[in-house]
Amino acid sequence: MAAQRIVSTLAIIGLAALAAVGVAVFGYAEFGGWTAEGAGAAARYTARLSFPIFVAAWSASALANLWPGGWRNVMLRRRRAIGLSFAAAHFVHFAALSIAVFVFAAQPSAKTIYGGGFTYVLIAAMALTSNDWSVRKLGPRNWKVLHTFGGLAIAIVFTVSYLGRLDAKPWLAMPALTLLGIAVLLKMLAWMKKRAPRAA
Repeated sequence: MAAQRIVSTLAIIGLAALAAVGVAVFGYAEFGGWTAEGAGAAARYTARLSFPIFVAAWSASALANLWPGGWRNVMLRRRRAIGLSFAAAHFVHFAALSIAVFVFAAQPSAKTIYGGGFTYVLIAAMALTSNDWSVRKLGPRNWKVLHTFGGLAIAIVFTVSYLGRLDAKPWLAMPALTLLGIAVLLKMLAWMKKRAPRAA
């Protein structure tokens, strides 16, 4: 059973990485191949692909807590695989973004460099500790702090990114911000549900 779970997890991660690579290739092809515009498109498209994967992983626990059973419990059981899939897809985005910056001299803002860079360190730490051995070594409390803080930091980066696109691309920003808002609401409701028995 454990071997099956590992194989299925690797398959899910591999599919997410392949999808991200495919999206990146499409971005390059759309703008004539190995060009600055193609690199920028590859970075944008891979970020858009990884975003709903992150929301799914970030919301899995709240959904299962609020409405136990069915596909919500399946999502919760596979949350580690979903989270690692996000990390795989988002590191393809990091590669595309690095090409845009270091090969084609794109000029990211200081906010992107420092905020994004710190968030990537957190994503790497979360990916490397998404296993039972790390939970035991760090301790459940420390592990939870890392993953809770990391998830919140990623959500903030996506929020700031899509807020910056409200004027130019409302058709993209509004659905993304709405989805993030729903995810935050679900997490708040799940937290309140957990607190209710204690208060009683």
